[in-house]
Amino acid sequence: MLDDGSFSIQQAEQVMKLGFIRSRRKMIWILMVFAVCLFGGCGQAAESGREDTGAREKSGMETESGVEEESETREEATRHTNPMDNDTLRDSIYRYYGRDAHEKIRKEEIEAVKGKLWANSVTIHDGEEFARLREWYNWDNVHSVIVYFSRDLQEWQEEDLLALKILHESVQVESDSGTFPVRALTYLTGAQEVYFSVDTDVTDVTGTLSEGEVFPRQIKSVALYDYREEKYHTLLGVLQDSRVEMLTVRPDWEAEDYQGFWLDEAAQIGTLKELVLNEVSIQVREEAALKGSALVRIEGCIDQDTDLCFVKELGQLEELNGCIVAERDLSPLLHRKGLSLYLDFCRQTTALEEEAYGSTTYTVCPEFNKAVSWPGGSGDEGFLGIYQRREEGDLVAECFTKKWISRETDEIYMYSFDPWIRVTAGASVYELSPGEEDGEFCFGDARSDRMRFEDINFDGVKDIVLEAGHFGSQGLLCEFGYLWDQASGRYVFSPTYSMISNPSIDPEHQLVRSSWRNWAASHSWAIYRYVDGKFVVQGILTEELLDEDDIPPELEVPEGAEVWRWREEIMEDGKVAEVRNSYAVSVEGEETVYPEAYESYYAEDSYWG
Repeated sequence: MLDDGSFSIQQAEQVMKLGFIRSRRKMIWILMVFAVCLFGGCGQAAESGREDTGAREKSGMETESGVEEESETREEATRHTNPMDNDTLRDSIYRYYGRDAHEKIRKEEIEAVKGKLWANSVTIHDGEEFARLREWYNWDNVHSVIVYFSRDLQEWQEEDLLALKILHESVQVESDSGTFPVRALTYLTGAQEVYFSVDTDVTDVTGTLSEGEVFPRQIKSVALYDYREEKYHTLLGVLQDSRVEMLTVRPDWEAEDYQGFWLDEAAQIGTLKELVLNEVSIQVREEAALKGSALVRIEGCIDQDTDLCFVKELGQLEELNGCIVAERDLSPLLHRKGLSLYLDFCRQTTALEEEAYGSTTYTVCPEFNKAVSWPGGSGDEGFLGIYQRREEGDLVAECFTKKWISRETDEIYMYSFDPWIRVTAGASVYELSPGEEDGEFCFGDARSDRMRFEDINFDGVKDIVLEAGHFGSQGLLCEFGYLWDQASGRYVFSPTYSMISNPSIDPEHQLVRSSWRNWAASHSWAIYRYVDGKFVVQGILTEELLDEDDIPPELEVPEGAEVWRWREEIMEDGKVAEVRNSYAVSVEGEETVYPEAYESYYAEDSYWG
């Protein structure tokens, strides 16, 4: 008998000879045993072969025959697994090749993309799935990841938890059990942002960090979703020893009442600079607990139950953005020297019920209106919708946005008037009127009217910038720019700045950068420099997919291939002085070869930025 319990052919012959010598009954019994061993094993092998063949046929991927060892490590088993059996991998492979789901992909093509796949978002349910995914993706090209942790991490092996360090940028943490051990977070040593509870009902983390374990130091931003009062209490305690600089809190939209967030808990996070409470109200238990806080900016709802004198205890606070949901005394905010304000007296409701959706509520504070010398009326005659205040040395800029309600067919509509800016410089007081400066410029409907001080012409003096609104289907943003004029000692409107699309200030290179979308497969970037009192375009880069008629004849392009062009227009005195074209030919099933200049277009420190 062999080691595995089966019979060899020679052993079978000996048994049969022995059976003839002994009684016929015993011979028949031995033959029955032999038949069971021989044919029973073969039957099992055949059945196993049928199952394996069926699995290969179902996968749609060609396989090679061969003998596998009975025992494999998990890494070897993962390597032999067909990636097409995983929905996430399969979708990414088809997207990589730009093919439809019904098209066939060869085994060689599948192997060729190992370690190259990209995705906007990847969901990881357990350690075993992560082991499969991490060898196929280029994790530098995965923008966000959703990771599920169980209550006891039973679905995770230590090697998989340690491998979580390859996740970077944004990681969303989920749990089907509502909680998970806090130590799971200590493995996210590559993430920059962490989000909690978006799709499920994570209420908190459990346990404490052991000695030597810390919340990852590189995580600077944390977001808490579906927040209710006292939710995430343990997690907030853990964050006190973190290096988180920004905390975002979003409410449970199914809650009937406003949710409140205790500022005391956030203030104990020693490195926290920015607290954003989205439709969540600010609450304070003890003002003394706020002393020493590093908070620089707070955004949230302000109601009648919050004593606003708490701002005196926040020595580092520079900006408060508040939604005023009830009439109350706002004077402590005005008395805090150097505190920038953005107060919204009009709140769009978030309820999804048909009768409430889109309706508007507003708040009128007569004493506050008197304190800021608001000249408008109230109620249906118009009310102060947004008030902003910025200080820069001895300069004070206040921006007023007037709004009024129109009731038509039992529905409420909100209308806004173009805002104006009041500048106070010592005894000098004057007004700036955006929208009246030039007939070409106006505000759009979707706007926040945000005002700020920023040096946009790089002369060392901060200018006044006010968002002009978003325009068109792509939401193009434009801004009003008021430059400080040394000769007159006033701010003066700059029409050339206000014509720049989606402006971005680059103080290091003293440039204003611009970008916009021409159509779905065409985008442009532009560079402006401030010259002789005007913002002058220096160059334009356009990336676009060419139509067949626009493909240069000198390019050897296979049939059905796509051609991308990068067109650089170098400007002098406002005119095109030089044009540089670069091309990339994309052929289905082949890796696209990009032009040499490609890296210079998108590198962080490149000319185009």
